[in-house]
Amino acid sequence: MSTELAIETTGLVKVFGDNRAVDGIDLAVPTGTVYGVLGPNGAGKTTVVRMLATLLRPDGGTARVFGKDVVKEADAVRSRVSLTGQYASVDEDLTGVENLVLLARLLGHSKPAARDRAAQLLEGFGLSEAAGKQVKNYSGGMRRRIDIAASILNTPDVLFLDEPTTGLDPRSRNQVWDIVRAVVAHGTTVLLTTQY
Repeated sequence: MSTELAIETTGLVKVFGDNRAVDGIDLAVPTGTVYGVLGPNGAGKTTVVRMLATLLRPDGGTARVFGKDVVKEADAVRSRVSLTGQYASVDEDLTGVENLVLLARLLGHSKPAARDRAAQLLEGFGLSEAAGKQVKNYSGGMRRRIDIAASILNTPDVLFLDEPTTGLDPRSRNQVWDIVRAVVAHGTTVLLTTQY
């Protein structure tokens, strides 16, 4: 494990009207770790992740990802991170393989490379048998796995997982934790939010 910080925030603030959703959060997340942000619904966990992923602009404080300011150097931050939100971001009318190939092509992979990467991820996430099924026919656990697979088509330096196990049965939850461990073992820093 490195002593370099993957994520560092000081006094991070986000306000929506009269609601101070994030009130001075300080984080220091070492590279190559899994860091959990624990709290109930409405605690501001998703808002923090969205600011770190450059989707929301902070109203106060500072946030850096690998030393890059999330406001002033947003493009540099985006090139190093990936986000899996609370809700599936894949197209439910496409099959698992179609989703991964499409996203890989959008990320610049050639057709053969996209197919190879999709097959590799489907195998690694235990979805090979369901690869030809429409995602709308996947179980909740399968949907989370395909969503995480889509987030790591290009291996990010930081992976944000927002509530990755919400609504999953214990077996599916354990499968997601196994995936998180494998992603970290390959060098990615994971920041996840959870109520558990």
